[in-house]
Amino acid sequence: MSDPAERTILLATTNPGKAAELAGLLASRGWNSLRPDQAGIQIEVAEDGETFAENSTHKALAFAELTEFPVLADDSGLEVDVLHGAPGVRTARLAPGSDADRIEALLSIMHGIPAPLRTAQFRSVVTIARRGTVLAVGEGTLRGTILSSPRGESGFGYDPVFVPAGRESTLAQLGIEAKNSISHRRAAVLAALEELERG
Repeated sequence: MSDPAERTILLATTNPGKAAELAGLLASRGWNSLRPDQAGIQIEVAEDGETFAENSTHKALAFAELTEFPVLADDSGLEVDVLHGAPGVRTARLAPGSDADRIEALLSIMHGIPAPLRTAQFRSVVTIARRGTVLAVGEGTLRGTILSSPRGESGFGYDPVFVPAGRESTLAQLGIEAKNSISHRRAAVLAALEELERG
């Protein structure tokens, strides 16, 4: 896919925060991106797999049936050590409502857990598919800790309560550019693109 006309990828997400992150990561590697609404695509894909890889692959292949472009799908979530990896693949469904509602639910579950035991990681698995074929898969993680209250206005999801290892600010305080430089999603996207470009 060295032809510049071919360097466009459809993003298999309707989450505006995730789409913005993915678009920035792709642009840093010379790829253009399209959101589903820009390509006239409206589809809901159930994320009912048991792993991030299953969900990511399922989404990528479902969207790839509707476009000639290669499709990039990401499934990611938060794995809290003391909760034995939960919420994991159910991160986005931990509680109904908004991101703030899900943060509140997580903090309620973790109430009383001391700081040294609040370690966690974000995990992302990215799948790139085209015309029914998986072309590349990449995975990334970001270690950190969960605060007892939110800080920061940037980002989305659980960013306001997650402090990356070696940092003092939450992902929501870092801003999108700084987050993109260290994130689990960055590692997964770059690994997938490297595999795609080798092919």
